[in-house]
Amino acid sequence: MAEKWFDDLSGDALLADDDRIYIETLAKVKAGLASGLDFEKASARVDIPNKELRETVLDEALKVIIAEEHFGKNIPLDQISRTLNLPFERIERARKEMFEDVEKSTVNSLYKNMGHGTEH
Repeated sequence: MAEKWFDDLSGDALLADDDRIYIETLAKVKAGLASGLDFEKASARVDIPNKELRETVLDEALKVIIAEEHFGKNIPLDQISRTLNLPFERIERARKEMFEDVEKSTVNSLYKNMGHGTEH
């Protein structure tokens, strides 16, 4: 069988720019944390010229870290706060936003599926 034109592309070649930025940012922040930096110092290694996009991507990276540490490893939020050197309120706000995101996604999916249901 003939090779397809995309067979030689790297795994991230088909990602949108925002997705690539997000993945690279998360990797840089995690690497910084693994080397002993706090969240702000690890975030300082991230070079995203667009300030709004930078803040959004770093907020999402923080949520991923909280999800992995708190929900995945059962590490208490106050310990995560100390480890990341962030105010507890910021950690708690991110956690609440995560639940709001899940709720919105679930409701949107429900309404979307209701429109595609079958008639009996």
